[in-house]
Amino acid sequence: MKRLPIRAARLAAPAFAALGALLSAAASAPAATFVVNIGSNGTSFVDQTSGTNTTTIHAGDTVQWNWVGSTHSTTSGTCQAGGYYGGECTWNGAWDSGQHSSGYSYSHTFDTAGNFNYYCSIHMYMMQGVVVVQAAGNPPAASFRSSPTGPVAGSPVRFVDTSTGSPTSWSWDFGDPASGAANASTLQNPTHTFRTAATYTVTLTATTAGGSTSSSVSVTVAAGGATDCLTDDQHLCLTGGRYLLSATWEKPDGSSGPATAVALTPDSGYFWFFDPTNIELVVKVLAACALNGDSWVFSAGLTNVQVTLTVLDTHTGVSEEYVNPLNAAYQPIQDTGAFATCP
Repeated sequence: MKRLPIRAARLAAPAFAALGALLSAAASAPAATFVVNIGSNGTSFVDQTSGTNTTTIHAGDTVQWNWVGSTHSTTSGTCQAGGYYGGECTWNGAWDSGQHSSGYSYSHTFDTAGNFNYYCSIHMYMMQGVVVVQAAGNPPAASFRSSPTGPVAGSPVRFVDTSTGSPTSWSWDFGDPASGAANASTLQNPTHTFRTAATYTVTLTATTAGGSTSSSVSVTVAAGGATDCLTDDQHLCLTGGRYLLSATWEKPDGSSGPATAVALTPDSGYFWFFDPTNIELVVKVLAACALNGDSWVFSAGLTNVQVTLTVLDTHTGVSEEYVNPLNAAYQPIQDTGAFATCP
């Protein structure tokens, strides 16, 4: 399905729920090592990532201190102003590298979240740092949708990530090794064209710092073919009978039903939901062959219920679905690349 308003923002329709199988395998994010240089300008701790004396990591990560100049230490604890070298410090017993000079390194692994202050036992208050340890977090829950609901060989299938948990990277396997390098993608919302009619297992792996999970869905691709465009009170036949249109609605109470279709011109019409005097949805399919070789879909609505508009190319069997979410004012459709074919 597509989420409005335009092609670049649409969401794919629920695909093949009966065949879909969720395969989740949570994995912990690999531990990382963060480097802090000591004494590069005489009296400072400089984290290589932040460029400051603050090192931000996740639980399970390691900080490695490298001595690059003079003699210093990394001693866990806090300091107060005053006293020797401008301050007095209290060691809390968590770690202490001891005093060392250039060429030495010391590492400490942080297993729990929190803020961990440390200082140089020589320079005390005037040379301090902090390690900010964040919780590792949970892996995302991978999921996705695809459209059209009835894909045919040779026509693109759009996949849209619907994972929860804010993944930061995506890895797709379309289960189509015959497509070569095109069988994989790292885009969040890729498109893939299956050249042969078959059932393919498409897998998305979604990843965050907390780990990865995978979701697989079986996608059945048909050989395609023409169907009849038959007009009735729930369907419009537009553009010389090439495109068959229908719509459904769903209210907040969960009730739903088909919209009633009314033809206007050879390439336009409207739908009403609850009252024939109340127009809810106006649609138009335009064969723009001379402009970009595609057929365009336009729609405007006067409603905030959930609306699903389906447009079927009866010559190829390819369909597109556009969904306006529940409790959202209907956003216009301006899809100038809906179908890569012309009558």
